[in-house]
Amino acid sequence: MNINESNDNYQNDAYVDIDNQRRSNESLFKIIIGDLLGHQKFSLFLLILIVISAVAVLITTQQVRKQLFEREQLLLEQDVLESEWRNLVIEENVLADPRRVEEKAKNQLGMNYVTPQNETVIVIKSK
Repeated sequence: MNINESNDNYQNDAYVDIDNQRRSNESLFKIIIGDLLGHQKFSLFLLILIVISAVAVLITTQQVRKQLFEREQLLLEQDVLESEWRNLVIEENVLADPRRVEEKAKNQLGMNYVTPQNETVIVIKSK
């Protein structure tokens, strides 16, 4: 054998090795799946449970955020409704007995109607 023939044989062996590696890489996935289904059923079962629990955590987190947002909206609406209710109660009291409200304002709070004699005008000049 001369040098050229040995070099050609070496190149052919290199191509065969590369083809074998490709075939083994292609079938590596099949080997892993086969091993999981054949010998590692418990590990596969645990992997599936982990994925399911991760998805459940994501769904639960999204639902909690949605409910918190709705709660905030309802609390804001409650504040508005309570304010309206208070205004209606005050208005009802005033309409029921306006003299009583007037007396209460004068006696307890010292409030009086504004007349031209007791009116004070303040003018603020801006620069």
